[in-house]
Amino acid sequence: MVASDLVVQSIANGLLLGGIYALAALGLSLVFGIMDVVNLAHGHMLMVGAYIAILIFAATGITPLVGMFLAMGIMFAFGVVLQKVLLQHVVDEGLEQPIIVLFGLALVLQNVGRILLGGDARTADLGIPGGGFDLGVVFLSLPRTVTFVVSVLLIVATWALLQYTKTGQAIRATAQNRTAAKYMGIDTDRIYVITLGIGTALAGAAGALLSMIFPIDPYVGWSYLLTTFAVVVLGGVGSVLGTLVGGLVIGVSENLGALFLGGGYRNVVSLLIFLGVLLVRPQGLFRSGGGS
Repeated sequence: MVASDLVVQSIANGLLLGGIYALAALGLSLVFGIMDVVNLAHGHMLMVGAYIAILIFAATGITPLVGMFLAMGIMFAFGVVLQKVLLQHVVDEGLEQPIIVLFGLALVLQNVGRILLGGDARTADLGIPGGGFDLGVVFLSLPRTVTFVVSVLLIVATWALLQYTKTGQAIRATAQNRTAAKYMGIDTDRIYVITLGIGTALAGAAGALLSMIFPIDPYVGWSYLLTTFAVVVLGGVGSVLGTLVGGLVIGVSENLGALFLGGGYRNVVSLLIFLGVLLVRPQGLFRSGGGS
């Protein structure tokens, strides 16, 4: 029988991990909710962001907390180019064409990563003293706590962007009704470019943060794609609050699954929750609110 203190510690670790999962899933949720595009390359974009932070750390010793911002900038630019060069030609052609393009992109990113960086897993260091916070009942690891706080701050910043800026209002209007948004003078093609840029930037940020906790290799994209899908389905497409809640739930479920079933079954519980929500409440716990 598992001791109760281990269960409590596992829940605490899961909540901290869930913050990064929520950040990673937010980009996927926004792109799908606004552009109606299922980004099958999202996990591999996360992988690229992680490698950017890792390589910066290896070359300069700069913590991924700083390298994360460079990763976000590079991935934002990557998303902009991707939309303008490839996706704009297929984004209005139904679900299948963008899926095929993005699946091919995922394979390209995976193989480029393997060729340039090899198949060995890599990680980065937080760059600050270790330790954590002993709260008596639980011990909060400093790296996990820092990455959780940074993740939540980025999620809140994204929510504020969507709620309180003209660009955010245009994004939400486009999500609600693209045709009506066009009649109101909104350049929806530009909004799609910005949306994909934000989505890929958030993936890059999440990858940089995960590189300080877990090893990263060119093949982790598929695993994180499944995790982010589970978070989006659980929280509801397009809901920032739902994505945060979904990330926390999936983080806790993974940790409890590893505790009770073993590390090899970490993703089983998340997959079962994913399938259960699809059957019982396919719209997720929260309705899409265009950035609500």
